[in-house]
Amino acid sequence: MLKRKLFILGILTTLVFAFTLASCQVDLDNPGLSPPSFSSLRTYNESVQKVNFTGDTATVSFDSLRWNDIYLVKVNTSSLAVPAASTGHIQDFNANPPPIASASLRSMVPRQSFIPPQTGEERSFWVEDYFGSGRFVQGTATLRAAGKHGNIWVMNGNRRIVTGSQAQTLAERFDLIYPLVTNLLGHEYGGGPGGNGGRDGDPKIQILVYDIVDENVGQGWEVNGFFWAKDFYTQRELDQWGFNNIKTNMAEIFYLNAVTLINAPEHIYTALVHELQHMINFNLKAVRHGRSSETWFDEMLAMMTEDLISPLIGISPESRSHPLQERIPVFLESYYRAGVTEWDSGAAILDYYAVTYAFGAYLLRNFGGPVLLREILANSNTGTDSISAALQKVSGVSFGQSLSRFGEAMLFGGSSRPAGTLSFDNTVSSTVGGTRYTAHSFDIWSMQQWPSNDTGPRIFGIGQMDIRPHSVMLHSTAEWLTVSGAISITLERPEDPAIELYLMVR
Repeated sequence: MLKRKLFILGILTTLVFAFTLASCQVDLDNPGLSPPSFSSLRTYNESVQKVNFTGDTATVSFDSLRWNDIYLVKVNTSSLAVPAASTGHIQDFNANPPPIASASLRSMVPRQSFIPPQTGEERSFWVEDYFGSGRFVQGTATLRAAGKHGNIWVMNGNRRIVTGSQAQTLAERFDLIYPLVTNLLGHEYGGGPGGNGGRDGDPKIQILVYDIVDENVGQGWEVNGFFWAKDFYTQRELDQWGFNNIKTNMAEIFYLNAVTLINAPEHIYTALVHELQHMINFNLKAVRHGRSSETWFDEMLAMMTEDLISPLIGISPESRSHPLQERIPVFLESYYRAGVTEWDSGAAILDYYAVTYAFGAYLLRNFGGPVLLREILANSNTGTDSISAALQKVSGVSFGQSLSRFGEAMLFGGSSRPAGTLSFDNTVSSTVGGTRYTAHSFDIWSMQQWPSNDTGPRIFGIGQMDIRPHSVMLHSTAEWLTVSGAISITLERPEDPAIELYLMVR
């Protein structure tokens, strides 16, 4: 698909329910005990109960409770999607790429005519004068460093000066990143053993570093880099299809922000991992199979790739540059604002990044780890169909089944986790092509929400709230916290059959 893939820091349903309490008792046999973590002694069935309705209401009972907390987990299994942007906007072109015709494949530069650029050589590139403006200007860049897998071009006249040392380090880091990612996922168009160099005939990927000017800095984030598959097409093809305002550089190319490279190079390294997945995804899904990857799907896979590759390039799960530390705190506070299969590039974009990463991190740690990611990229489907096909092959479950249990991972972790529950608190490793890839465990109840300082996921009261498509909501109330003895809870059947209800004891 042709959507510009960034690396940056719908329809709603309503649920109606009620509850009653019965036999909620304090443990008088041991009045002096401090509340320990007893939930680890409970079985799965004692801790997780799906609410099955045979009439208008259903009652679920729990007993043998000792200072446990109880949560209502709502899951919207609906596949309804947010409508696309207006026709003719630049993002419409990105989300709906022109077909990959055989003429497009024949029009690439033959490899035998390719002359490798030399360090110090200059080349012209088209870039937007202002990020998202759709107004392209041509600038001249100099090749400042050349690695085994990438050429580092720095735009002349940048306000931020990128030194030769910084360019060389970037080339060396990309030489480390490229084989790790391609070994796991596959290659970009024209890449890999026997590759023909792709659209520009160059077996190396072009990396252009320039001042990406945009207005989002004031909103708390800015673009660190992107991949834009417009560069796969010739200018004649773009003009013919009515996209004459878009200019192609006819190359396998990434665009990186100079200020991020200078001030936060680790973010640039993870950006390279992120964008390389987008480039490979475009080749495997769009070029090979003619399938356009939905934005949420492509972004989720890019962050799953970051998750696995970052520790192998010296960025640990405890680092601020690792997606775990960058995305999960946002997810804990704002998970209710976006569904797993939604995407909005507006002011709340960080919420969408956070939710899609969290779901991908959950899949990695519970349904096959690195092998699952490899299988998602390898099949001919996209979106939920691709995830389902990979899940069935690796773990024997579907996308819907994995979504229904997402709430478990949001509630259970650490020493209070009952046996058999799904959790982020799993470490899963796989060896692929001789390289060991690992998704590291973490306990979300030990992590703080952002921007608040509360720990663990945000919990809502027992009130009616909208719920996004393909999403999970967590609810509780004071009467359900630190409960000992027995409790019975009666719920009303949701009006929308897509809503599943679960009661969980932590």
